[in-house]
Formats: sequence, structure tokens, C-alpha cells
Amino acid sequence: MSTMTTDLWGDADGPSRRGLLVDVVTGAVFAVVVGLVQTQMEAWTWLAAVLLGAALAVRRVAPFVTVSLAVAASVVQVVSGNVAWFACLAYVPLFVTLGGHRDVRVRRLGLACAAVAVVVAAGWEWNRLADERSLQAHVLGALALAASTAVVVVGSWVAGYVRWQRRQAVQARADATLQAVESRRLHDLYEQEQERSRIAADMHDLVAHSWAVVAAQADGARYVVREDPDRAQQALTVIGDTARSAMDDVRVLLGRLREQPPAGQALVFEQPDALVARMRDAGMDLHLDRSGGPAPTGLLDVTRRGVLTESLTNALKHGDLAQPVEVVEDWSEGYLLRVSNAANDRHGSGQGHGLLGMAERVALVGGTLTADLRGDRWVVEARVPGGSPR
Repeated sequence: MSTMTTDLWGDADGPSRRGLLVDVVTGAVFAVVVGLVQTQMEAWTWLAAVLLGAALAVRRVAPFVTVSLAVAASVVQVVSGNVAWFACLAYVPLFVTLGGHRDVRVRRLGLACAAVAVVVAAGWEWNRLADERSLQAHVLGALALAASTAVVVVGSWVAGYVRWQRRQAVQARADATLQAVESRRLHDLYEQEQERSRIAADMHDLVAHSWAVVAAQADGARYVVREDPDRAQQALTVIGDTARSAMDDVRVLLGRLREQPPAGQALVFEQPDALVARMRDAGMDLHLDRSGGPAPTGLLDVTRRGVLTESLTNALKHGDLAQPVEVVEDWSEGYLLRVSNAANDRHGSGQGHGLLGMAERVALVGGTLTADLRGDRWVVEARVPGGSPR
């Protein structure tokens, strides 16, 4: 199953054209306005304003260029010996962006720059107060500027980082919700496919069994209708009973296709004794050997009847009915069902839908099924170990 995620914030694709235009305009306005203000206050600090305005313009598309421009602005202030107080306000959105960046390298670089900025501010203030005789003035001045710088750069970085963490938490919850929805959708698709497979198997069992019996009885009635009317009447009775039973099962299948069936509604296979009697009425010489007990119940009983129905139907359709069909049931150690009939040229390769359906039914209760030629006889054998569902 593929991982299903979505980017709630659009960070993966970078800012939109409109957002980038807003950044560029904001940076240009900042550079012009604050640059003019700084020109009136201190010499050369306008250059720091211009550099910081350029950093604001590209902060979301080129973080490493942003860092370079911000560092250059700091160098200008240190070298000139003048702090561009208004221009330094640009460090707030810059470090917020660095702290909240999706790339861990950018976040770490931003934090490192913030730490260096605090140290440089403290050292710069210490040197500026070199003429002061009081050591206390040196210490307090350096600490004051370091604290102010930390509030601006470190505080802004932390604010950006906290914002990124909150977004990650929201993203994680959204991804988990989407994953749960996708898992449920795939589960429902799997259940629908399984139900389709079960309906297909039931439909095959229903049609194959019912129409095989109807065809055999119709052929028999046609041959004996003049010579033995009673046998022909019996054949017609079997045809009628089989058709009515098939219609009931068709209604069940149609209900399963239209909507979820009520609990317990499923294709009902004939009881083994009724099935054996119906096959014998259809002209099959059927020998039944049962041993062990008690007989399976529950899911295993449904599986047993399904496999027996399909196996006897195949024997009726494809086998040589001139020879007996042998059925062995033994539930003394687990469950064993063996159906053997004389093979003829009409037997296939054993890869039909009916055999596949039988194998699926037996596998559902933890058993195995084999169907192959053994000498001149076709043998279907289902084995379910002891302790399997009953």
C-alpha cells in the first residue's frame, strides 16, 4: 500500500508567484524607506538597510543567499561602528523564516547565525566602551546589547521553529487521517473483491449443479417417455424441484449483488443425503462410505456441502456414468472428503472455475484440496486437519 500524504501549507513547492511578488515589493519598500531614514541618522547604515531589504525579498526562495545578505549587513554595521536600529527590525522576519524552514540544514544555519550574532553584539559593545574605566559598565553594556540581540534573533528563530513544529503536528494528524481513510478504502475494495469472488463461485456452483441435473434428467426423460412413463414423470419431478431450488438461490445471489444481505443469508447447498438422492435419481450409480463422527457443523459443513455438490456435478457432467461414483467421508481425524469417478475424454485439466472455487472454500477452513487423474479415475480430495473450524 502506497503512503498517502499531502502538503497542507504548500511549502514543498515554494511560494506562489503572488507570494514572491509580495516579498519582492516588501523588500524594495523596506530598502527605500528605511534606507532613507538611516541616511538621515547615521552614515553608511543605509547600506545595511538595502542589504536587509534584499534579504527580505528572497528569504523564502533562497535561504542561503538570505543568510549571506544578512551577515553582510551585520558586517557593514560592525565595520562602520554604527548600528542601523530601524534596519535591524528586518532580522525578525528573517530569523522567523530561517527557524521555520522545512530544511533542517537551514534551521541549523539560522540558529548558528543567531548565536554568533549574540556573541558579536556583546564583543562589539565591550570594545565600544573601551574608554570607560568602570568594569561594571563594560559588563552591563555588553550584557544589555547581547540580551537585546538575543531577543531579536534567537527569539525570532525560536518563534519560527515553534511555528514549524506546530505545522508538522497538524501535518502528521492530517497524514494519519488520510492514511486511515486510504486503508479503509483499500479494505473495502478488498472486501468487495472477495465478495465478488464468493458470488462468482456460488453462481458457478448453482448454475453448474442445477443445469447439469436438469440436462441429465431431461435426456433421460426423453429416452424413456414412451417406454416407461413413470420414470419420465419422476425425471420431470426432479427437474421441477431442481429449478425451484435454483430460483431461490438466484434470488439470494441477486440480493447480495444489490445490497448487503441480512445476517445468515447465503447460498444454501443441499444436505448431503438430499444431494446423494438427487444424483441417484439423475441416473448416477453412487456408492457412499461414511466413517467417524459427529458430522461437521458450521463453516466446515457449508464447505463440505459445497465441495460435494461441485464434485458430484462434475462427475455427472464429465464422468463415465456407466461406472459407479465413489464418495468417502471420514471425520475421525479432522475431515476427509474424497469423490472418485471414472474419467472419460471430456475431463479437462482441473483448472476450471468450479475447482478454483472449491479450493478457495477449503482453504478458508484451513484445509487443502487436490483434483487430478489417478489411473483411469478422476479424484477430488479435500482434507481439513483436526481442530479446524466446525
